[in-house]
Amino acid sequence: MSGIVKLLKPHISILIEHQTNSTPGIGLFRILNQIRNYYGRSVKTVLTDFLDTLAVYKYHAELVGIDTDVIDDVDVIKVGGKIEIGNIIGKIPVSGYSIYKTLHRDVMNSVDIGDSTFVLNLQIGIENIMNLFDRRELIEQLHDIGEYLVTKEEDIRDIIFLNIDAIQKAPIDVLAILSTIMPIIGKLSEDGTTMTVIKSVFSDFANMKIKLGGEEQNGI
Repeated sequence: MSGIVKLLKPHISILIEHQTNSTPGIGLFRILNQIRNYYGRSVKTVLTDFLDTLAVYKYHAELVGIDTDVIDDVDVIKVGGKIEIGNIIGKIPVSGYSIYKTLHRDVMNSVDIGDSTFVLNLQIGIENIMNLFDRRELIEQLHDIGEYLVTKEEDIRDIIFLNIDAIQKAPIDVLAILSTIMPIIGKLSEDGTTMTVIKSVFSDFANMKIKLGGEEQNGI
């Protein structure tokens, strides 16, 4: 077991920081393919796509020859945007936080996890909607993220991609609050192929450089 698979412990949540000059789409699809190679189809993957970020990520990955077919089996919740990629299970209009929160929760609660090994919960482009919320809404959103992480009972393993350049002008210090909440934080390389762990509650992961992707299999 290696790469991102090693970090995905039960109930874990991982924040992957990236900057505007990096290519997170390459990282995302390398992660999805590695998880598929390791677990087969036993993992239920749900991805929240804010404002067509998934279309950009997929485009970049395909430009460098990465297989993106795995996305066809991913349940996608679209928040704003128009480009449909993956198995769309819900569409949420761009709105105030209270409306978004209710609609997103309802869609997540409708997901049929069946006998999945665990649920992989991905969020990409969340910085786009954070910049639309006012100070009070943003504080409530960050509080709710923390509450969700520490109270979830099912084995849901979260990965949030966050463009740290795009939130610099948010009304509160989003990164500082998320960094306090998240048990593992990784910094994505510019080319999207590796991630360096810059925070971990597990001492053996501290400062570890993780290769994203690969053909590792466990026989499932």
